[in-house]
Amino acid sequence: MTILEIFLKNAKVQKTLQTKPGQEGFSLVELVVVIAVLAILSAVAIPAFVGVQANARASAVKNALVNGIKECVVVEADNRTPEFAAAQSFANASAFQGYTMKKKSGTVDSCYSAWADATVDTVDTDFNIEMDTATGAITKTCVNNNLAGCDLPSGGTAGGAGVW
Repeated sequence: MTILEIFLKNAKVQKTLQTKPGQEGFSLVELVVVIAVLAILSAVAIPAFVGVQANARASAVKNALVNGIKECVVVEADNRTPEFAAAQSFANASAFQGYTMKKKSGTVDSCYSAWADATVDTVDTDFNIEMDTATGAITKTCVNNNLAGCDLPSGGTAGGAGVW
């Protein structure tokens, strides 16, 4: 017997040779259905994912604003001048994706007042934080309460200024 005859008499080879075209794989209809289901799932999942990203950006920048105020208190406790750049949370203005850290306009150069300016105002809202050094009261506001991280204040209207 030749090697070819031995190969052709193998059970696996016989099974393969006896399979008719169309008995294996997926039909075109099955593939189209799978693609349609994947398209529907992606249409639902992508907007939800974008919302999660906006919430994450807002949480990160709000955390940095609060940490900056805490750093400012420590700086002043060390008998140093509490300038805006003294707080490491505010030192790198573009450290947060979608936001730029700035000292609040119209105020003295102090780290007790900061503003996170959203790069795209239709996606992210601006966040402000300010500490009254006399009373220790902290005010946290945001520009648009319809966007991630900004809540509707009691008695406020949707789309207006908010709190966080």
